[in-house]
Amino acid sequence: MRIIAFLTEPASVNALLSHLGEPTAAPEVAPARGPPLREQPAQSHWDDTPAPAPEYAFDQRVSW
Repeated sequence: MRIIAFLTEPASVNALLSHLGEPTAAPEVAPARGPPLREQPAQSHWDDTPAPAPEYAFDQRVSW
């Protein structure tokens, strides 16, 4: 594909779209929708206890 024309004037754009049988006006904006209706899982209370320490030694050193 290659660009053969770049139309910037509204009258030219409307004429071309009309000739091609395309709509010359933007479609209506649909109204906003609400969130999906589904059951939410039960909320459990927040647990502030830290995770237990791992049972193995974890070495983060990088050896090249």
